[in-house]
Amino acid sequence: MILWTVLPLEIVLEGFDTQPNYEEIDYAGLTVVVERLSPVQCRVIRILSTDPQDYLRADLQPGTVLTYQPVAKKVI
Repeated sequence: MILWTVLPLEIVLEGFDTQPNYEEIDYAGLTVVVERLSPVQCRVIRILSTDPQDYLRADLQPGTVLTYQPVAKKVI
């Protein structure tokens, strides 16, 4: 790939090497990859499921904002 630009390469590639902060959560029995927006809200990035019907759920479409309170795990 050839990149023709008058801008310095540092400006063109700024932020290219940063990775988004995604996490996997268990939501309604499904594993969902989300981006945390606040302590109780997250945005759906994708669903990890082998059931095609799960991808048709309107409440889990990419971009949907979920209200999710993580459950604290008990340490015994």
